[in-house]
Amino acid sequence: MIFKNRRNEFEIIQQLLSLSLNGTKKTRLMYQTNMCYSQFNEYLHCLLEKKFLEPRNGNPHGTLYFTTEKGMKLLDSVNNTLLLAM
Repeated sequence: MIFKNRRNEFEIIQQLLSLSLNGTKKTRLMYQTNMCYSQFNEYLHCLLEKKFLEPRNGNPHGTLYFTTEKGMKLLDSVNNTLLLAM
């Protein structure tokens, strides 16, 4: 059986930050990034702790996670790094 190339950490972070630009719920973010719960929580905790993502509770449907200004700068850097690696 042939396996697809696995994503590296840059690609996972890029995906998490880009999907959160307009705000998204935790479950949707986990499903869209195709990660298991434990792996997703590790990345989410790290991005929240470093202030690259922020939770906002004003939505009647639950907490939404948004990419911060700091997160947008990181996203630009990651995008540039991935372009150079191609």
